[in-house]
Amino acid sequence: SIYFCLAKFPNYGRLARLKNQELKSGARVNVDDYEKENPADFVLWKKWTPKDGKVFWNTPLGKGRPGWHLECSAISATELGQPLDIHAGGVDLIFPHHENEIAQSETATGKPFVKYWLHGEHLLVEGQKMAKSLNNFFTLHDLEAKKFNPLAFRYLLLTAHYRSKLNFTWESLQAAQNALESIYLQIRDWDKPKVGCAEFEEKFFNAINNDLDTPRTLAIMWEMIKSPLPSAAKAQSLLKFDKILGLDFKKYIGKKEKISTAIKKLLDERVKARQEKDWEKSDELRKEIEKIGYSVEDTSQGQKILKK
Repeated sequence: SIYFCLAKFPNYGRLARLKNQELKSGARVNVDDYEKENPADFVLWKKWTPKDGKVFWNTPLGKGRPGWHLECSAISATELGQPLDIHAGGVDLIFPHHENEIAQSETATGKPFVKYWLHGEHLLVEGQKMAKSLNNFFTLHDLEAKKFNPLAFRYLLLTAHYRSKLNFTWESLQAAQNALESIYLQIRDWDKPKVGCAEFEEKFFNAINNDLDTPRTLAIMWEMIKSPLPSAAKAQSLLKFDKILGLDFKKYIGKKEKISTAIKKLLDERVKARQEKDWEKSDELRKEIEKIGYSVEDTSQGQKILKK
């Protein structure tokens, strides 16, 4: 096998802010098991052993395969060139994977490997790391089966900074869906997009350019939605925001909901129940409307209805 000698790369550990002593004390590999000078050295080319079966390539070095870290450097260099503008990944890949990519790539080319690193924190589920072994692993199909809009999950992710952990719960997803549906309901009554809101646009793009501060962008978006500015101007700016947020606002702006006579009758009955302060009947009618496939929101302008 061929290994990368970390002693030959003095800048190793700068991304993870590791010191040489920490590398030595943190080594978990038994030196006697490999042909290494240092337990922290990592594999570039792994020689073939019988347990590898058919996983090998024939080379002048003999049968073997590239190391995990080398695969990533080779693919990125071939497809994108070096340096990379942006390299993303989970925080758990900073060390040793990304450190090893830097070492081998910069040694091979003599150029910086990456201009900007973006490391995302973990998504937790009910306070625990998502894992199949814990049976807390969900897919978008699971969310759809529970009648959630996949964009509600996108909205939920936007509420947390990418460098902060996010705790997923069904309650938090429901809150995200409620917020998204509330926006959809409001913008249906807006006029066609025109002009824009320069002040809010400046705030929004300053926030997104500040290390992708998506929680701040959502706060600015809501501030604009609730403002007394003309709806046409707000609609124009919201479409610009949505090129980044990707929440499908264009589908709803100015598209008033067409409802059947039967649903209108239920809505009228609910208005009457609320006027008479019959809250129990009002809730029953809301549930009946929801069973038909619509959500209802009570606003200062009256009831608003949205097809789910």
